[in-house]
Amino acid sequence: MAESAGIDLPRVGAVSVSFTIIFAAVLLFEPLTVILISLFMTVVWRDIKKKTSIFRWMVNGGIAVFDAGLAALIYQKLNHPSFITKGGLTYLDFPSILLPLALAAITYFLVNTALVSVAIGLIEKMHPLNIWVLNERWTIPSKIFLATLGIALAQLYVSSGISSIILVVAPLLIARESFRVYMRLKAAYGDTVRALIASIEAKDSYTKGHSERVADYVELAARKMRFPENEMDLIKYAALLHDLGKIGIPRRILCKPSQLSSDEYESIKKHSEIGAELLKDVDFLRSVLPVVESHHEYYNGMGYGAGIRGESIPMLARVVSVADAFDAMTSLRSYREPMTFPEAAAELLYCSGSQFDKDVVKIFIEMLGEEGKLDVGSISFKIETDEDKWNRFQYEDKKEREEVEERKVEETQEKKDDLETNFEVKEDLLIIDDWELE
Repeated sequence: MAESAGIDLPRVGAVSVSFTIIFAAVLLFEPLTVILISLFMTVVWRDIKKKTSIFRWMVNGGIAVFDAGLAALIYQKLNHPSFITKGGLTYLDFPSILLPLALAAITYFLVNTALVSVAIGLIEKMHPLNIWVLNERWTIPSKIFLATLGIALAQLYVSSGISSIILVVAPLLIARESFRVYMRLKAAYGDTVRALIASIEAKDSYTKGHSERVADYVELAARKMRFPENEMDLIKYAALLHDLGKIGIPRRILCKPSQLSSDEYESIKKHSEIGAELLKDVDFLRSVLPVVESHHEYYNGMGYGAGIRGESIPMLARVVSVADAFDAMTSLRSYREPMTFPEAAAELLYCSGSQFDKDVVKIFIEMLGEEGKLDVGSISFKIETDEDKWNRFQYEDKKEREEVEERKVEETQEKKDDLETNFEVKEDLLIIDDWELE
């Protein structure tokens, strides 16, 4: 019953309060009896309903035999007979009993979660350590609570009989409800992020799926770069929401089929600032703000945002920048055809060290090769000659000077408009004075 009321975990697997019952059995009975109880608990109603494969039953049974049996053996090998044999705990058992109890609980938890992670890793083709960190590490505090309940259950069983088990039911139900609320809250966070993404893509059909693809690239690259596994949810949220600020950009600019004017480009540049402003009051997304704000910063400082450069740009923002550019280049836009993957990869390499962090580009391209998305040997490298460097310098210098000139023209025009306005006001005042004199 405890296993049947399990709560699904992210990706695969489930968590239940059966830990309490099996750990109580470890303390109460001989190892053989513990193994039989564990095997019986693998018969889960929801698996019967789903007609789970015989292979899965055998795997679950094997894990149950090994983890519970080993925990019971360790407890008894430390010269502590079962609770039934010794008539339960007394104050004379403390503190010597604490070490066997702790070792039995730790053995059961580690062996069980390690074997389950290996089994899931083989099925899902993921590293077992990643599965363990994603699904099990955060449950350690709750497992300590469940083990304590298991000790209480075993003691109650010895002192008051099987009817006393009902006293432990309420704490178990509370523990299960806490798991369920946590998982539902986590799912609600994901639904909120997906709703925000849908609102962005509704404005521009050409970018449909862009955020999801960028998030997939970023997740793969982040795993290769060994970002902490428990940060993967926030990493995906950051990648999904990097363009959220485009909600505040007029559609006529976002969907313009021709080249943007300088004013329109200035409007587009504000989307990183708008995105950060929209998210700053959302508590669970506050840590993604640096990525949203900085994903258009260039490694050489020529990008936009706060004007930061190099290592000052958050690492995850540098990863998102590469993934964002790669997906944009390989996607159809209203103003151009998509590049091939080798062409886009070559462009990333060409811009590494200037627009992009060269280490991130290297890892990103390696990741594409390992995932079978890119034949790395097919990339035609652009070798930047001295002439190329000079041309690029001239281009960037010219662009910067043009921007300065544009700003000067705009400022001059604003001053001229102000003067004309003041002149018109003075003229109106003179007319009024003349009229009054007449």
